[in-house]
Amino acid sequence: MTHYVTQEAKFELPDAFKDRTMNLFTLSENNASEFTFVVSRATATPDDTLHKVAARLAKELENTVQGFQLASSTPGSIDGQPSIELSYQFISGDARVWQKQQIVILDERPQGRKIVCYIGTCQNGFDEYYQRQYEQIIASIAFTRQETFAAEMLPADSSGKFFVFDNDNKQLSVFTSITALYQHIDLQRALSGSYLFYHTQGEPLQIAPVVGSNPQEPTRYALWTSSASSTQNLASILLLCRSVNGPEELNDPERIAEYLRLSKES
Repeated sequence: MTHYVTQEAKFELPDAFKDRTMNLFTLSENNASEFTFVVSRATATPDDTLHKVAARLAKELENTVQGFQLASSTPGSIDGQPSIELSYQFISGDARVWQKQQIVILDERPQGRKIVCYIGTCQNGFDEYYQRQYEQIIASIAFTRQETFAAEMLPADSSGKFFVFDNDNKQLSVFTSITALYQHIDLQRALSGSYLFYHTQGEPLQIAPVVGSNPQEPTRYALWTSSASSTQNLASILLLCRSVNGPEELNDPERIAEYLRLSKES
């Protein structure tokens, strides 16, 4: 995410940051039994589906809260995105709590897939008043749309420098061929958003399925061009680098920054 917008301000974050924010909204400062609305976020794995996530969340609640009772699990949609609503109740202290939770999975490049949950909570059941608050908030959700961008797949013999930033260990690796890059990365980690990819002048790349793959064979993946307006240049990541694995002339962030500057000027 290049720009992160809050109610009070907006700020920039390198693409390596993962969004783990949670938003809590309540009708009352003092009355704990009043209606509250929460938005929570988590990373989705490549194998996650809505049904798997909903079942996993229900199981986690069953194992962690007292008196959990699942009333329903209902498919639906939010702003055109498929969703599942869990409706359930449990005991918290001396009170019985009712919750409705809408779950969606969003694909946000280059960070990867994200689980977003919209949770309404009240203590005395969802009467008409609280149900109306919940439904109106859900109906008002409008997801940020990705710009239209015609990505192009990089040929297998693509030349130039290639850069891979590992989000976990914060190491930047430099390769002189796309083949060497493919041999280095772990596909499952790549699909989970664990790497950020860049080409010769620091322009962002993304990993995606090869178009026209034989459906009878395992899906093949390749690097594709990525929108420079929605994804940051390599230069913005250099501040996060703890180490660099590359040739002598590109073995530290300062040398890479100078290389990018000269590449842009040439």
